[in-house]
Amino acid sequence: MINLAVLMTCHNRREKTIKCLKALFDQVDINSIRIKVFLVDDGSTDKTSEEVINLFPEVVTIQGNGNLFWARGVALAWKESLKSKEIFDYYLWLNDDTFLYNTAIKQLLDTQIDKNDIVTGSVCDPDTKLRSYGGTIFTNRFLTPFKYEIVDINGKPQKIATFNGNVVLIPHSVYDKIGIIDNYFEHAYADVEYSLRAAKHDIQILLTAKHIAECKRDKVDHNKIINISLLKKILKLFGRKEKPLKSWFRLCYKYGGILWPIHFVIGYIKSILKILLEHKYLKKD
Repeated sequence: MINLAVLMTCHNRREKTIKCLKALFDQVDINSIRIKVFLVDDGSTDKTSEEVINLFPEVVTIQGNGNLFWARGVALAWKESLKSKEIFDYYLWLNDDTFLYNTAIKQLLDTQIDKNDIVTGSVCDPDTKLRSYGGTIFTNRFLTPFKYEIVDINGKPQKIATFNGNVVLIPHSVYDKIGIIDNYFEHAYADVEYSLRAAKHDIQILLTAKHIAECKRDKVDHNKIINISLLKKILKLFGRKEKPLKSWFRLCYKYGGILWPIHFVIGYIKSILKILLEHKYLKKD
């Protein structure tokens, strides 16, 4: 019997959280797998916890303070799973807006070449069926350690360098080597950091051969941002979901080598130049 701890966090997305859990518990071909969910409700006011407890009483719900966000929520869920009397063979990061296909868990396990491999699921947009989240490979690591290229599925497992945290299978042996997600990060870059940490310990990361779930890609609504001032757009760059100062600093410092200060500065220069060009383009239209 395989024991699987599913680590989730949520905030005011009750319908999506319930839909995600239903898809998780509708998995097929998992008779030899025991699933236990650890869900951090980070201060929801839409009665998410009440609905989860009512529909899925087996789910372990943990209350957050409303300031955890994704990475720290996952970290808290992970810590709670480690307090359990059960010993888990695998941990599964699962975003509550990511809806698994009914063979997803089986495909994640079948993708492993070695029992110590991390496996990330390729996720597609529900409308276009095109890849929305998954993994990346390095494009030119000699120039910068933070330049990646998104990997599309090709019908077979592929080695990747970093992953999005939507749906990621992590063996207990990996936890033994590198620990849990770094809760210094609030949201952005926590999944990238875990990928790079795994690579430092020669842990292979694989992408599933097929899409195993659906999730809409966060898109910029240009109709909404056209009237936002340039200053506000630049300040937004430092927000939790973009390139937050402390998180970007930590990533560069840990994995940027002796040139990390240069990578740190160049990262912001590139992002600000992109904002300036987009702002100019939108103003023209």
